[in-house]
Amino acid sequence: MPTHIGRVATVAAASAALLLGTTTQAAAATSFAPAYTLATGWTCAGQVDGTAIPGPSDYSAPGEAAVYLRGTFWSATPGSHESGCTVTATVEWRNLDTGASGASALVVAGGPAGQTGRAVGVVLPTGPGRIEASVRTTPLAHLPGSAQFTVDPL
Repeated sequence: MPTHIGRVATVAAASAALLLGTTTQAAAATSFAPAYTLATGWTCAGQVDGTAIPGPSDYSAPGEAAVYLRGTFWSATPGSHESGCTVTATVEWRNLDTGASGASALVVAGGPAGQTGRAVGVVLPTGPGRIEASVRTTPLAHLPGSAQFTVDPL
């Protein structure tokens, strides 16, 4: 039971940090340039914002990076404020030092009247080094967002 409570506390701390825009290692957090995109549901369009927290940190181990995404969407459809908008966002990454690469997809949601949805996250096994990452919403029309950050080995 104490292990479960510890994990819940860590997730709660991560969520609070994203809402407040801070982390326990604020200097290590890197914001992505927004990805502007169309979204499904009620003719939605908006943006996906991202934050990378390179390891080692409270959110990822050495050689990993935690990435959190949040969507903010708008709709021109009358009455659409009752339902949300969603998009599948893919975080693509490449380690510039080792050549390793990968991708992970997340469903990002937000309200259709400019409300920002809750953060969703993934831990990327980047390995240590300089990381170049982007957020894309293919096959939907979009302008990708990107970030560069460094993951430490220890």
